[in-house]
Amino acid sequence: MNLGELKNQLNTAIGKNETMTFFCRCKVFYSGRAEAELEEGDRLIVIKSDNTLLVHQPEGSSPINYMKAESSIILEKTDEGLLIKTHNQKFKDYLDVLISKVYSFNSLKLEDGKKLILTGTEKDMSDMIKDKPEVISKDFKPLSREEHTKFGFIDVFGHDKKGNLILIECKRYVAGLSAVQQLRRYVEKIMELKGLKASQVKGIIAAPDIAKNAEEMMKKWKFKFVRVNPPKRMEKFNKDQKSITDF
Repeated sequence: MNLGELKNQLNTAIGKNETMTFFCRCKVFYSGRAEAELEEGDRLIVIKSDNTLLVHQPEGSSPINYMKAESSIILEKTDEGLLIKTHNQKFKDYLDVLISKVYSFNSLKLEDGKKLILTGTEKDMSDMIKDKPEVISKDFKPLSREEHTKFGFIDVFGHDKKGNLILIECKRYVAGLSAVQQLRRYVEKIMELKGLKASQVKGIIAAPDIAKNAEEMMKKWKFKFVRVNPPKRMEKFNKDQKSITDF
């Protein structure tokens, strides 16, 4: 396929709101939040039906350059090759792709209105803890989840058998310094609002793991870390692992 044929097929596919994928040799120029130039190389270009444009290199999962949905697309044939000029008015971004050679092109009208169903979120974690408080401790009694306050949402709010208030901050991945700092703000505000001592308000981080510096900060502020996996986390991975008795 030559560049003239590519231009015609691109125009046709854009007019039909089709999704396009093509392999080509190109240069990329970006202007907007910063200025960037990508020298000539072999890339995969994806143009979606909403005019989202993605430039992928041969390796890596993320595009090296991209334009968001509703960008304008103009095609120009130049002495150097086929120029794809894109502009997003809303974000004030410009991206030019100068194609010197095309290897293959495909386009298709795709139909997909489904939404991604995400499981194992922090909300799922707080629901699980409220339903099964023993994952935190035997004497933890949850009162509410996503307790709304003027300073944010406490994931799980409850008390222990001694009557101390328990504030739990859930993280679905590794808990870092920001999680501990957030928990501290909640604890301090609750102490202030209810006129309680530090010994009467306990802070807990519930997460699969915690960063070393965050763990050190937890000890300094006398908070507690409880290892809790989100529901369904690693479910398929664990199911696929063979135990020694399987051999």
